Amino acid sequence: MDLTEINLDHEFIKKLALNEKQLEAALYFNSPLLIIAGAGTGKTKTLISKLAILANGGVPASRILAITFTNKAAEEMRTRVVKLVPDAYGLWCSTFHSFGAKFLRMHYKEAKLNKDFAIYDEDDQKKLLNLVMKDLGFEKDKNKASVYLSIISRAKDDLMDSESYLLNARINGNPERIKAAQIYFEYQKRLSESNAVDFGDLISKPVEILKSNLDLLNYYQNYFRYILVDEYQDTNRAQYMLVKILSEKTRDLCVVGDPDQSIYGWRGADIKNILQFEADFKDAKVIALEQNYRSTSTILDAANRVIKNNKKRKEKNLWTENGVGEKVELLETANEIDEAERIARIIKTKTAETQNYSQIAVFYRTNAQSRNFEEALRKYRIPYRLIGTVRFYERKEIKDALAYLRVIINPRDTVSLMRIINLPARGIGDKTIEKINEFSRIKGVPFFDALLLDELPVSEGVKKGIEEFINLIKEFKENLQNLKPHNLLENLLLKSGYWQMIEDEAEKDKETAFMRLSNLQELVNAVEQFEQDCKAKNEPATISKYLEEVSLQSDIDNMKEDSNTVTLMTLHLAKGLEFDTVFITGLEEGLFPINAANSDEEDMEEERRLCYVGMTRARKKLYLSWAETRRLFGKTYPNMMSRFIIEANLVNYSKNKAPDDIKIIEAKTLSKPKPMSGRKVIHPIFGKGTVVEIIGSGEFAKIKIKFDNGSVHTFMLKFAPIEIL
Repeated sequence: MDLTEINLDHEFIKKLALNEKQLEAALYFNSPLLIIAGAGTGKTKTLISKLAILANGGVPASRILAITFTNKAAEEMRTRVVKLVPDAYGLWCSTFHSFGAKFLRMHYKEAKLNKDFAIYDEDDQKKLLNLVMKDLGFEKDKNKASVYLSIISRAKDDLMDSESYLLNARINGNPERIKAAQIYFEYQKRLSESNAVDFGDLISKPVEILKSNLDLLNYYQNYFRYILVDEYQDTNRAQYMLVKILSEKTRDLCVVGDPDQSIYGWRGADIKNILQFEADFKDAKVIALEQNYRSTSTILDAANRVIKNNKKRKEKNLWTENGVGEKVELLETANEIDEAERIARIIKTKTAETQNYSQIAVFYRTNAQSRNFEEALRKYRIPYRLIGTVRFYERKEIKDALAYLRVIINPRDTVSLMRIINLPARGIGDKTIEKINEFSRIKGVPFFDALLLDELPVSEGVKKGIEEFINLIKEFKENLQNLKPHNLLENLLLKSGYWQMIEDEAEKDKETAFMRLSNLQELVNAVEQFEQDCKAKNEPATISKYLEEVSLQSDIDNMKEDSNTVTLMTLHLAKGLEFDTVFITGLEEGLFPINAANSDEEDMEEERRLCYVGMTRARKKLYLSWAETRRLFGKTYPNMMSRFIIEANLVNYSKNKAPDDIKIIEAKTLSKPKPMSGRKVIHPIFGKGTVVEIIGSGEFAKIKIKFDNGSVHTFMLKFAPIEIL
């Protein structure tokens, strides 16, 4: 596509008020385009303008595909484009996973699914994996479910199906890999039997279908007139391939991102996708957005000094006209309690008159660090919100209610079925469920189908409970079209006895029962709100659609922006957000960077990018804090200041000598066993592991540990926060 195909309205473009580089990016359509968008450089404004220029210029909005990484960002993008061009409501604007779900709903037959397939979240996946491991005789490995889940997810990210993975594992001959491959193979088989997909399937299956169905591929390649992908630095191989094959024919593609903000390598993202874009598309145009509208020059200078230490990046230098602003402040604290107290006191002082807490955020590397901040903020009566802990839709009673809805829609959903078949109690206990599961495996039928067989090996009393349950599911399935979704949910909670079950719990724990009932009522309200939103969009409101929206939500999607509270969150969740005042905490070697002194340079560069992302969230004031000692697993460990503080040039530092005002705490000689090869140890982040090797001796000795989760890390022995078991 080139500009001759677009009816340019110069008055319209002028109203967009773009700077020179933003305008160049918004108006370029002659070849594949890579926009390197630094933090706070007006990336979203540029993308929205580009989409609006297309829609306003006569390109049908329904034939424009825009992909970003959160539902919240996708909805904001769609809303803002429609505000500029009211006719652009048909824009395909979604996350990768939402696009995949929509594609599979439309082409469920090609995916060998039924239309009402379920989307399994991480909790569902682990439950299915535990079932699989038990049936394969690997029950002793059930504590490794997270490890196997990660292996399966990475395989799907790399477009390695279960059959190919098993074949490769057998050729390789490694027993552990063969075991993982067997688990993956059986897991995928059970997933299919349950008429379900996981998040990896939402991308890998569309790629597989498009590659094997040339007619369908040709249709979509011609259908999408323009494809725009945001946060391209965070794409994995499957997402990269989806974009590549969809744009292969027309090459009308724009990708946007910043290699310096690639922070999801641990979950499959590949920074090479953005770094090698010009190699993939030889005629690609590259435009860099470098004028920052968010932060002061002091904050940007500190962030630039940190990130320039990375090698895998595209050179750029953010600048701003916002002025110098306040200095970046370093907080050196005695321990983690002192750190939290100091920060709480600073917040109390800053907000003494305004009581404006909404523009303050405290970031940390791991969720475990939040407790001290919560206690300190409570002590000083500072309202706060914790992002990324147990989400509303992960609470037990909510998961139970949604499981009922999922079984009504898709009775083959084994994980949901097992969850609620005995909730409330129907005499179908865990042992009976195990027996039914074993029977279903012998008969080679899904769990629900096994319930319908006359020869089911259970007592008459159990059969009666099963019959009542099945009749309940059938009754509500028949009423799907007759009742509004929120009415159906209300009736289901009452008729199933679930609501009464929780009311009965009030006799033992009134407060907990009240909270759970309130959560269920809030769920009904959420479904009703969903119906109203659908009505406003002139779309049908169905239980299936609601369940899909819930499955695809993230922590940030649920974050309310009108809350007058201090925000507590991990650095990974901070991406895309901004606050007037930001505290980045726990800047200590071993905690942040989390793999300090690890020999893996790629991991270190990702940690540095994470620090850069955190620093560039701040508009006016940035604090960096570290604690000289930190208590972990009941022991107090000395810490060394994070290299990121030194790289930011917040302290005077010589490689040969540390200045007097920096306390490098010497490790105290503790009366505990010496770490040697073969010894069992525990680390506060990575858990239990075995010492593989001690490298070197004296001050610079390193310790190499293989952890039970499969990862291997190397630490400076002097500062390693490990406990000998």
